[in-house]
Amino acid sequence: MTWHHLRIPDAGDGSRVPFVLTVIAVALLISYLRGGRLRRIARAPLERTWLLFAGVAVQVGVDLAAGRGLLADASFLGWLLLLGSQLLIVGFLLANWRLPGIPLVTLGLLLNAVVIAANGAMPVSPEAIAALGIEGAEVPPGKHTLMTEDTVLPWLADIWPLPLLRSIISIGDVVIAAGIIPLAHALMTYETPEERRASRT
Repeated sequence: MTWHHLRIPDAGDGSRVPFVLTVIAVALLISYLRGGRLRRIARAPLERTWLLFAGVAVQVGVDLAAGRGLLADASFLGWLLLLGSQLLIVGFLLANWRLPGIPLVTLGLLLNAVVIAANGAMPVSPEAIAALGIEGAEVPPGKHTLMTEDTVLPWLADIWPLPLLRSIISIGDVVIAAGIIPLAHALMTYETPEERRASRT
């Protein structure tokens, strides 16, 4: 899964783990302690995984293009690409709706998509940036834009700073995180029909 949370890098901070990787690591650890195993994920019947990979690839492309100055801040093309990537990922989630946690992950992505659609990119709170001790830092173009008085739906934007992770997250990110934990456990404890039959005998 991908989030639109903002992580502002600075000197000496390269070893810090961003929010999304932290959530995934915690989810995997919780599942492992409850008997889950990573090898079972490969056996899980995930549908239309190409939609997930395509959506992630588009977001990576937006990051790379923005970093090279090919996409302006909150540009129409960036807006279109970001929404397209979200739709691809949501398509993957809908195809796997039966799995635990998927509804929460989908809701979180939709919350992020709504605020991006309304503002052209994910707004980032200047106060949250200041709370990280990097007031005046530039907001990376492409996915993000600095929040102003004209920002629509500011409560859905990146407004919550996480100083330990050097990250700023949105309510959508929190909802996604809440869905990742049961989803990871469902995948790590998946049993094939043959395994289920064998366990009953």
